[in-house]
Amino acid sequence: MQLNKKINLINKMLKKKKETPIVELKITNYNNSNFYLALVYTNVIDKFKVLYIPLDVVDNNKIEEYSCYQFIEVKSVIYIIDQIKKGILKYKDKSARDKRNKNITSYDIEIDTYINNEVVDFHMTRYLPKEWKFFFETIVMLFEHAPNIMSELATELLSVVMNTNEVIDYQASLNCDLNKSDLTRYFPSLRNEKERKTGKITYLEQVNGKYYGIMEGHLYVIEYSKNQRLINIFCDKKDMVFSNYTYQLLMAIKNEEEEKFYKIKIKDNKNTYYYLCLGLEKSKLKIIRHNKLATLSIDKISKDNITILEDKNNKLKEKLEES
Repeated sequence: MQLNKKINLINKMLKKKKETPIVELKITNYNNSNFYLALVYTNVIDKFKVLYIPLDVVDNNKIEEYSCYQFIEVKSVIYIIDQIKKGILKYKDKSARDKRNKNITSYDIEIDTYINNEVVDFHMTRYLPKEWKFFFETIVMLFEHAPNIMSELATELLSVVMNTNEVIDYQASLNCDLNKSDLTRYFPSLRNEKERKTGKITYLEQVNGKYYGIMEGHLYVIEYSKNQRLINIFCDKKDMVFSNYTYQLLMAIKNEEEEKFYKIKIKDNKNTYYYLCLGLEKSKLKIIRHNKLATLSIDKISKDNITILEDKNNKLKEKLEES
């Protein structure tokens, strides 16, 4: 059954049960899964409830059989509505309410609010943007009233607002199984054997659930999970996303090849920073910062403030001592 039909069934059920939605959270193709959560007001008994429906298991018209309800306190609802009312005031323009990554066809999230007899929709890809943090409490509350298995998803949705993750603007999304699919059909450059180039993979390592790779001086970030059957790709040079270099990196990931980065920690008076490091060159540490290749001059950093966390064959340590 198509997702839009399932949503229509939910709308009919709410109308039949005289339940009015206040906030709806629709999660589509998120790790190949689909969910519906909503804060609703039940007119018959004058109560507020959270409705949770795992859309993937719905296979007939009896949507009630798949609905999970939990009551919620009125005080919590009033607080949430006040937060949303304040937040949406500056989002009258529909285009300002759309933060979707146009290059990604998955991880789609829609938040619909029904407040003051007005429907306002917000759209995003994967993470709640920092500027929409007025939805933070709403999402937390909805997931608190969903099954415990959903807590990991809630943490991921909110990770950008909580500063536990960095947004990566992936430029391509391939719906395929890395181990079984024929990847060549995604890369036009491979059709002409004369134009094929073999590049050197300097670094390739999985860190925090993503593969970071350095290929011919370019930074790649590739996200892949065997369970998801989905590959998201970022390259610091956008027109190389579908190049044969990308294909070569994907094959290296498939074959479980690895060339680890150096890992360093740098402290200043206030903060501690962790970086993937490519080495030391001309008194500058080459690092990855904010998903970009950058350099740090060691002349401006006390060596006492540099801690090497991972160093293959102590090469980085030796170079720092020599500098």
